[in-house]
Amino acid sequence: MKLYISNTSPYARKCRALILEKGLEGRVEIVEAAPLEDPAELQALNPLGKVPALERERGPALMDSPLICEYLDTLNDENWIPASGESRILVLRQQALADGLIDLTIGRRIELMREDEQKWDFWADRWAKGIARTLDVLEQERGQFERSVDLGALSVAVALGYLDLRYADLDWRERWPALGEFARRWFERDSFKKTAPPTGA
Repeated sequence: MKLYISNTSPYARKCRALILEKGLEGRVEIVEAAPLEDPAELQALNPLGKVPALERERGPALMDSPLICEYLDTLNDENWIPASGESRILVLRQQALADGLIDLTIGRRIELMREDEQKWDFWADRWAKGIARTLDVLEQERGQFERSVDLGALSVAVALGYLDLRYADLDWRERWPALGEFARRWFERDSFKKTAPPTGA
């Protein structure tokens, strides 16, 4: 199998970290791709033109990090997603909040990268407020995941790492210190050290 990634994509980082945590490195080859250059190999796997995309030995390629992680979790007996019940729903909810936090961070970054005459303060402010609200909820609900080692907790840690990369001026650890301590523990794991985005990316 091949996982097509960008080294700065937080969605790809989630999949890569899960591969490392589950000991699947020997089964999944990591292939770097540049989605904005429209590589034919990536588009043949994923018509959306996005990473991550997982090329499987049998069956169609998979796209979208929640689906890829769901599949990866079936490849051995070390489960990072509960099989059923409320515990499964909570882990998937944490992943959804984390992915939504990443979406908001990307939206804010895109808005701020526009030419001055094209920027809309309304949208940049809206994304920033959404980020703050989501961090408030994660801080309040951290008891559900802060000591967990599952896909929900991993997803939240990846999203917090992406804030460091693309919204460093937020200084989120100052306002949400419990999340900062949670993130510190995850960032010390080998899976996060090995998937950290390049310096200056």
